[in-house]
Amino acid sequence: MISVKGISAFVFLQICLTGTVFCGHVLVWPGDASHWINMKPVLEELINRGHKITILIHTETLFIDYSKPSPFHFEVFTVPFTKDSVDEVLSAFLQFWIYDSPDMSYWQMYKKIKDIVEMMTALNVQICDSVLKNTLLFERLQQAGFDVLLSDPVTPCSELVAEKLGIPFIYSLRFSMGSTVERLCGQLPSPPSYVPSIPFGLSDKMSFVERVKNVLHYFSQDLLFNQIAGQIWNNYYSEILGKEKVIIRSIITHNLNY
Repeated sequence: MISVKGISAFVFLQICLTGTVFCGHVLVWPGDASHWINMKPVLEELINRGHKITILIHTETLFIDYSKPSPFHFEVFTVPFTKDSVDEVLSAFLQFWIYDSPDMSYWQMYKKIKDIVEMMTALNVQICDSVLKNTLLFERLQQAGFDVLLSDPVTPCSELVAEKLGIPFIYSLRFSMGSTVERLCGQLPSPPSYVPSIPFGLSDKMSFVERVKNVLHYFSQDLLFNQIAGQIWNNYYSEILGKEKVIIRSIITHNLNY
């Protein structure tokens, strides 16, 4: 039999521990193609729960149709390239991932990944410029009063936009080859002898030779990350933030800790 004192204590705790929940304004930095297909149901559910969604999207996106009526608000910005350029990079990546990589040697795979990453980076820098160096656009974003940024990290700079707006951000997936960003920036535990490197096609049960290959693949992706981050993104982030020698991993790690 529950006493009156016990019931009173239960009711008191419920009152004290109950907070008020308000709907928020979410800024979305989406990916394209299958990334958009995966993210869209999440955004639709947020709409159903009363949140306001603003999607920051460029004019040359392939799969996001911002011209039709939608429950989302689209903030559209122009970029200095065409849909053909985006399609070329996407086709090269899919050709490598689906058809070419199984028959490639280790060094052929590394070289191809490097070429594709450089192509993607060239377009991504232009996307970042079109947002972060667009004064009128960024003023509108600052005045909108966003609470959080939801990001598909396949396209860089979302964390830089969040940093400039002074809001936290959330990644929608794990995304990098060899889990490089997750390991070096997010401190994800990934012992190379046990955790297979993406997209090498190995399982968690590897032979000695496969483990050696896995270690080499981790090393090559770390090398590629430091080349790209050090030579391109590190300087870019320093330019935007107005700080010298800003390291890309430091800003990502900082925002992951929100």
